[in-house]
Amino acid sequence: MNRYRIPLGFTSFLLASTAFAGNPALAASCEGLTGLKLPDTTITMAQSEAAGAFTPPKSVAGTKPIPVAFCRVAGSIKPTSDSDIRFEVWLPQTRWTRRYESVGNGGFAGAIPLNAMVRPLIGGSAVAGTNDGHETPVNTQVEWALGHPEKIIDFGYRAVHLTAVISKLITSAFYGNKPKHSYFIGCSTGGREALTEAQRYPKDFDGIAAGDPGNQWTHQHSGDAANMKAFLASEAGYISSADVQKIGSAIIEQCDAIDGVKDGLVNDPRECQINLESLPLTPPQLKTYQALHDGPKTSSGKQIFPGMPFGSEAVGWSQYFSGPSFAEAHIKARRAIMANETFENLVYRDPKWDFMSFDSDKSPTDIEKTLGHVMDATDPNFTGFKAHGGKLISYHGWADSDITPFATLNYYTTVVAVQGRLAGKTTASAAKSPDGSALGKTQAFYRLFFVPGMGHCGGGPGPNQFGQTGGDGDADHDVVAALERWVEKNAAPKRIIATKYVDNDRSKAVEMTRPLCVYPEAAKYKGSGDTNDASNFICADPSAEK
Repeated sequence: MNRYRIPLGFTSFLLASTAFAGNPALAASCEGLTGLKLPDTTITMAQSEAAGAFTPPKSVAGTKPIPVAFCRVAGSIKPTSDSDIRFEVWLPQTRWTRRYESVGNGGFAGAIPLNAMVRPLIGGSAVAGTNDGHETPVNTQVEWALGHPEKIIDFGYRAVHLTAVISKLITSAFYGNKPKHSYFIGCSTGGREALTEAQRYPKDFDGIAAGDPGNQWTHQHSGDAANMKAFLASEAGYISSADVQKIGSAIIEQCDAIDGVKDGLVNDPRECQINLESLPLTPPQLKTYQALHDGPKTSSGKQIFPGMPFGSEAVGWSQYFSGPSFAEAHIKARRAIMANETFENLVYRDPKWDFMSFDSDKSPTDIEKTLGHVMDATDPNFTGFKAHGGKLISYHGWADSDITPFATLNYYTTVVAVQGRLAGKTTASAAKSPDGSALGKTQAFYRLFFVPGMGHCGGGPGPNQFGQTGGDGDADHDVVAALERWVEKNAAPKRIIATKYVDNDRSKAVEMTRPLCVYPEAAKYKGSGDTNDASNFICADPSAEK
């Protein structure tokens, strides 16, 4: 493992920063930040942006300019001769909350996630993001990794860590005060980065939000390859986008009302008991469908990665598995692209490798041996993070067909079991003594929320917006604000209200609100009132009622 160490000569800067932080009168001008001398770092830009003067490309705010004035700083960190970790940090010119936030990336990264930096900035946080050490036009390409082992390490864990270290120093220099609290917010790859930070660098952040995390990275990408091999094993077994929509409707018809509310959502796919013969599929298609829901296994029956949840079909299967057609799915379905790029460039370094070559017994071992120590973030102990007093919120869409929510459920179950052993308790004690149980010990620092009807990090037919890239909302509706309240006021979130907007557009009318509950609790209808109103639901543990 290549650990980054701050040079001894940098100690004087740290001592100066400590004194500097206590004297706001010494705060630097924005443009003056180009003169900062930081380890292995070059500041390439530091310029003031007036309110309304800057519009990020591909911003979640559409073409709207950022409505607050800020100092925009860009730079590059080069901890090795093969590294080029590009980053930006945005510093609000007024009303800084003394919070620092890093935001995560997606896919294989390759660009600074400027869109995710907008709302934290508006909320008053100093916010930073990184390209994870490489530049690519799309985040599904991995050619950058060939012959560049240090860039793989940068992508795996080093870029996020160093961006946090350097950006916090820049923040301190600008304001003349250190950040009082630091946060990391990410989903998908960003969710993996979030859990990596908690495990590898537990003192970097006080609060972490890990959405739909790809932390079981090597197993996930083995699952991608195995699933695509099964999905495209024969043209007769191929399930088209049109078929996927029909299946989705049939699943909703059978599972929608299980929770007592008919709202077009599968509240918990574990409760679905599907009559497979009733689905509009031919026998070969049914075999494919069953394979994806069961999840891939080795020849001995060992699970490689969990299967897809019921209710995810119409939400994401067209994009992730079906592609435009049987022939084009080999190169255009997102899971096919990710599987091929991973094994071609990161594992076998063979441009001719294709997911149809995936060996269920050999390939999972190969990828884990090659990349597990760099990419996986599956340590269930969190010893350093707990000692730091860190708080962690994770969430996952129940209709996610990119990274199955069952992976997060399995990981969280492992964490609970380990916390129970560390506390001298067993998970069996949970029902008898909730406060002293393994679950209680875990929830003291790590809480999990499942989101019915939400796809990968957002989208889907359910209430799917709850401040995932927020920090500018209130703690009852914004997961980032809820995390901040937990860290700063020791008020752990018991539920977060999610909202479904018309066309998933925050500027349009509200269609539905629903509470997201701390697992193992789930939203339960009170029995009266509008089912589109969160106030008519409570959070309850379904298992306690059985």
